[in-house]
Amino acid sequence: MYAKQEALKEIVTALKKSIGKKFPVSLSSLSTPPNSKFGDVAFGCFELAKGQKRNPAELATELAAKIEPGKLFQKVIGVGPYVNFTFNEVVFADKVLKEVKRHKLNYGQSKLGAGKSVMVEYAQPNTHKEFHVGHVRNALYGQTVVNIMEKNGYKTIAASYIGDIGAHVAKALWGLKKFHDGSVIPVADREKKLGEIYTQATKFVADNPKAKEEIDEVQRALEAHGEPWYSQWMETRQWSIDAFKKVFAELLVTPDVYYFESDVESDGKKIVNKLLTDGIAKKSEGAVIVDLEKEGLGVALILKSDGSALYATKDIPLALLKEKDYHPDRQIIVVDVRQSLYFQQLFAILRQMGFTKQLTHLAYDMVTLPDGAMSSRQGNIVTYESLRDTMIKSFAQETSVRHTDWTEKKIAETARQLALGSIKFMMLRQDPQSIITFDLMEAMSFDGFTGPYVLYAVARIESLKNKTKVKAKIQADLLKQPEESALIKAVAEWPLIVEKLGASFQISAGLLWAFETAKLFAEYYGRVTIIDDADKGGTSARLALLDAVETAIVSALQLAGIEPVKEM
Repeated sequence: MYAKQEALKEIVTALKKSIGKKFPVSLSSLSTPPNSKFGDVAFGCFELAKGQKRNPAELATELAAKIEPGKLFQKVIGVGPYVNFTFNEVVFADKVLKEVKRHKLNYGQSKLGAGKSVMVEYAQPNTHKEFHVGHVRNALYGQTVVNIMEKNGYKTIAASYIGDIGAHVAKALWGLKKFHDGSVIPVADREKKLGEIYTQATKFVADNPKAKEEIDEVQRALEAHGEPWYSQWMETRQWSIDAFKKVFAELLVTPDVYYFESDVESDGKKIVNKLLTDGIAKKSEGAVIVDLEKEGLGVALILKSDGSALYATKDIPLALLKEKDYHPDRQIIVVDVRQSLYFQQLFAILRQMGFTKQLTHLAYDMVTLPDGAMSSRQGNIVTYESLRDTMIKSFAQETSVRHTDWTEKKIAETARQLALGSIKFMMLRQDPQSIITFDLMEAMSFDGFTGPYVLYAVARIESLKNKTKVKAKIQADLLKQPEESALIKAVAEWPLIVEKLGASFQISAGLLWAFETAKLFAEYYGRVTIIDDADKGGTSARLALLDAVETAIVSALQLAGIEPVKEM
């Protein structure tokens, strides 16, 4: 148990002892005072006073007088209707700093999910299309969920599910033959070229309806493994998969297992037939549906009238396959919010089939540009590679001006880390349910709620540590400045944030904590002389504090897959 958790437990115990068994007191009964001068933790007496038909302010004063100081709190006072507790700052700080030093980057790790397993499905791009910024949000959010679950002690299986079949594939292959037959596409351009061909074919079909019939023939040939289409599909499919894995490696997106739509489509059609036999599904105008009206979910279409597979045709066997392969206690599926009704229908069908494990759809909203939404069909997308390269170029120019003595290699690596950190922070700093309007200049700014701002705090701490030969030593009694107390309490909050993330998956709360802690450090840096040659003892104590602050911030960044930049 970490310092803040232990302090809160101690306060709850003290309140229970003073109040007695007639009124339940728990951690949820505690809050943070609106002003730190009142204390660190508050207990509101409203409900307790109501039950006793007493004035809450009088009751708070009475309770405060009865409670003796504890190990981690030293002062108890009544302020209005609240009993306010103030931590014993030296004891509390000593415990926090020693915990961070002992756990290092594992600081904040919890056992919330001990003995439980969860599979997270994410990173779901379609082959034969380019990897754009919308895919980036999916991959980053999913990987962050994986990281959060692991940090909370769950056994986690990360699964990528790639769409490698369907109308878009047939369209891309048809376009490749129609417009580029015999062309040699350089290896480095393959993914981009496939995306361009898909858009080209889509626009051509819009003006030439007869072409759709040719594309449908390609689709039927693919389903029958007909040549030469099937071999061409296998080859071009691998182009996309290789490109995706390269992007995943850059983004620190690390699936443990890959599933493909082509793996489950045939099993899905067999399951549809069984659902018909079992009376769960029925025919309607040639299509196969499941009536979910009684559950308020309408009618779910699971197979088209022409026998073509739909998402549900493949997602039903996918859920069963994941259960067969790994037996997770829970399956989490990260897919955009527009599919919310669909996943409610899918989970309802699985329940009717006897599937009893927990299923969760984690929804997130779109990524748009300042000038509007993107569309692969229209070709107005921003690819991950173009976004990354633009940001790297800009950061490299800025870094080379700041550091004329740096090598090109060092400038390039720093620019790469800043670019990736900026992208990830921008994608994850908002609640998943919010639409992101990706503003390039804002994402790269060193001011405000951005990745560079937080990364700069880490780099500045590293710079301070490199300016002195004094070694850090935990001496809590020498940390007397209010800014030091504020930083210690911020660091102490991180383990509680980790547990909250494990329940809510709102990584934005973790990044907000990192940003606010970085701001506290900036204020500390501006007001206190941290490295003081005339005060080696104080310098040593302050360096120990900085070690703890840096460790906690880096721990938060790593949950989001952001690597620290030690020098900027």
